[in-house]
Amino acid sequence: VVGAGFMIALRNEDNLNKNEQAYEYYFNRAQDKFEVGNYKEAIIDYNKALGLSPTEICLVYSMRGNAKRNLGDFEGAISDQNKALDFDHLYADGYFNRSSAKFKMGDFTGAIDDYSQVIKINPKDSDAFFNRANVKKEIGDMNGACEDWRKAVDLGDEEAAKLMQENCE
Repeated sequence: VVGAGFMIALRNEDNLNKNEQAYEYYFNRAQDKFEVGNYKEAIIDYNKALGLSPTEICLVYSMRGNAKRNLGDFEGAISDQNKALDFDHLYADGYFNRSSAKFKMGDFTGAIDDYSQVIKINPKDSDAFFNRANVKKEIGDMNGACEDWRKAVDLGDEEAAKLMQENCE
């Protein structure tokens, strides 16, 4: 009886290893497809990876959301970022990526709020300051834009320095 229980435990562990390998395969293949702009095929592989109960579920939802955003499915993109954030409300990439979709939809206030959340989680994220500045410029808040570009410059962002010089001085 002990031997049978041990064999079942080994079989279960073997199945977990196979699932992990399959998850990695589909996730990596999705990433490769994403990188070459094959977003529809990437979504299919992200779906397969999600079906294998990954431990990095926030990342998979977030990347699938990015693929949807790049296809113009902004509501789907936001939904996927929300799912990532449901698993980890401090997942800064989820807010960052969701803000990009909100910006594309014209939800500038929502985009600013999400970039602000990224900054709250990681105050040294120069990209969040840079992008939030660009949204503020879009809505005509040049003082706010210049303030954010200045913070991005302080964090080493050279492109922010150019925009600050063009727009703020």
